[in-house]
Amino acid sequence: MVCETVHTVRISEDSAVLKNKTPQEKKDYIKRLHKRKMPEVGNYLATSFLAHSDKRVIMIPYHFGEHYILFLIYPMDQTVVVLDPADYDKDAYMEFLSHGRYKKRGGYVKNPSRDKLYIRGRWPCYKQPSLMNLCGYYVCEMLRKTLITLCVDLFRFIRHDICNHLREFHDRHSELATDPKFKNLRKVEREHAVD
Repeated sequence: MVCETVHTVRISEDSAVLKNKTPQEKKDYIKRLHKRKMPEVGNYLATSFLAHSDKRVIMIPYHFGEHYILFLIYPMDQTVVVLDPADYDKDAYMEFLSHGRYKKRGGYVKNPSRDKLYIRGRWPCYKQPSLMNLCGYYVCEMLRKTLITLCVDLFRFIRHDICNHLREFHDRHSELATDPKFKNLRKVEREHAVD
């Protein structure tokens, strides 16, 4: 759904709908069709935001037809971070990045008075070599690295703050604290705990 071909209208010059039209009439006709398609992508994004409103960030790869980028969307913060291996012009994707539909449908935001999304473009990320078309690879790599970082952070939190008997989130009656299969994990934390 989040793909340029979904919201971009392309009609061949010899199409029956364009027959007997002046160049300006053809241009206006395609522009009207394009305007009708844009709300479809916006509605899809708003529905996705609402379906995943319990998430802090939503990762959305976007395909231009010949180029991939990755959006990191923070619905509650009304922020979009654009990870683009080739630094495309942001006007190419700005028109469908709307937060209004999400807010109108009851989506939670931290700052209800702010109407627009804050777009952070030209974010440092993997960059493809010039004259190469490896953007799909780089977007997949960015997704993979983001997920790995998330897993490492979660593991560190569990190991340091939940398993460690000196930490605030340790529950001595939990399965992690009582089950013999987690003995090695508890033992490592006790040996390395700082009093």
